[in-house]
This record gives sequence, structure tokens and C-alpha cells, in this order.
Amino acid sequence: MGQIIINSLNVLLPIFYALTLGIYLLSFYLKNKAFEGWALKSLLTSVSLHFVYLLSKAVSFNYFPVTNVFESFSLIAFNIAIIYLLVEMVKQEGKTGLFFISIAFLFQVISSMFMQNSGSHSSLLENPMFGFHVFATLLGLSAMAVAAIYAFMYWMLAKEIKAHRFGSIYQGLPSLETLEGMGRAASITGLISLGLGIFLGHLWAYKILGYFFSNDLKIIITDFAWFAYLVGWLVVRFRRLGGLRTSQWAFWGFITVFVLLMVVNIFATTFHQFS
Repeated sequence: MGQIIINSLNVLLPIFYALTLGIYLLSFYLKNKAFEGWALKSLLTSVSLHFVYLLSKAVSFNYFPVTNVFESFSLIAFNIAIIYLLVEMVKQEGKTGLFFISIAFLFQVISSMFMQNSGSHSSLLENPMFGFHVFATLLGLSAMAVAAIYAFMYWMLAKEIKAHRFGSIYQGLPSLETLEGMGRAASITGLISLGLGIFLGHLWAYKILGYFFSNDLKIIITDFAWFAYLVGWLVVRFRRLGGLRTSQWAFWGFITVFVLLMVVNIFATTFHQFS
């Protein structure tokens, strides 16, 4: 039964995301509020089905589903979709859905096309605490990526306004103030989620390995990157810097975190091997 659900949803998820993307596309170009409501309902359905898919894989195979790149792509799609969903529901603004659901759709299509359920995995992924550590960490990074995209949108819209060009970008995107608020919500979510993931990772290490801190370079760099992002956010917050400064911090902060993690994953040895 579990395998039937997994196989069925592996096919259905790209279809549901495509439908959701189509509705957001209509909403973006037709400027119809009714389409925004339908898009949100469609996204809720897609995210719910995606959750069932991931949960079914975890229960059926008894591991957290990130054993290969295509399983990870599906989790990234889910994370981006759910972060955007939370931001839209909090800010009551659906004009940016087209951009984020496009990304989620692309990741899920690739995942569904090349999904492999080999069953080969690291025993680490059978530990619920470690699985939640991985999920919270990836969710935090996804939220920071969403915040960086909002920052880029802010730059584009500010440039259009400064040049007195009021074309499709100006008409399709929310106001600068709204974009700033949506980006801030995503960045706060990222800080909290990534911080929780890091803490759970240290807690797991202490419980299983007997030490809270490790000399694993991946852990050191991740801790440093999160702390640097936090310091940047606090500077922007307490110095009350304007929207442009906030967007620059969100964009370049994420780029810095991403590059550091990519470098350490490529060149450093680590016990974080999932397959």
C-alpha cells in the first residue's frame, strides 16, 4: 500500500504543481483576485500531498528521504513551496507566487523523473532526531534562498521606479514595502529554522557521540555562516537600515552562506554521508 501511494504521488506531484503554477501565472497577468484565492487553495493541496509523499517514504523505508540528489530535490521543492505558502498567508499577498512555484515545480519534475528508491542509505537517517535536524537545516537554507529572491525582486522594482519605467515588473509585483516585509518574514524563518537545525545537530552529536561540538569542518563552517547571518540581521534591525540595505544584506548574506557550504561540501571530508 505504501509503495502504491509513493509511486502515485511521484507522478501526481508535478501535475499538481503545474496546475498551481498555471493559476499563479493567470493571476499575475490578469490581475484577478479570484485567481489568487484559487492559487492559494491549489498550493495548499499540492503541499499537503507532498507532505503525505515524504511521510510515506519515511515510514515505508524507515529513513529520512535524502539518500540521493533526486530525493533531496523533492525535499527542496517542498521546502520552497511551504516557505512561500507561509509568507503568502502571513502577508496576504500572492503576486510573487509565480516565481517560487516555478522553482518548486522544476525541482519536483526533475526528482520525479529520475527518482531512485535503492534502499541504500546511511544509518544516520534512521534516527528521528537526526532526520529532523536535516529537515530543519534544509528548511532554513531554503527560507534564506526565498529571502534572497525577494531581495532581488526589491532591487528590480526599485530600479524600474527610479527609471520611471512602469511596465510588467512594476504592475506585476507588490509594493517595495510589501516585498521588504515578505523578504524579512522569510529571512527570520530561515534564521530560526537553520538555528534549530544546527542546535539539534549538536544535541544529536552529544547524545550519540558524546560531545556537543565537533571538529568536523562542515559543522564549523555551518555554525559560522549562521552566526554571521544573524549578526548581519541584527545590524540591519537595530540600526533601522532602509529597504535597499535590508535587501542587500538578505541577498549577499545568503550568497555567502551558500558559497561557504558549497566549498566545504566539495573539498572537506565529513561524517555527513547519507548514502
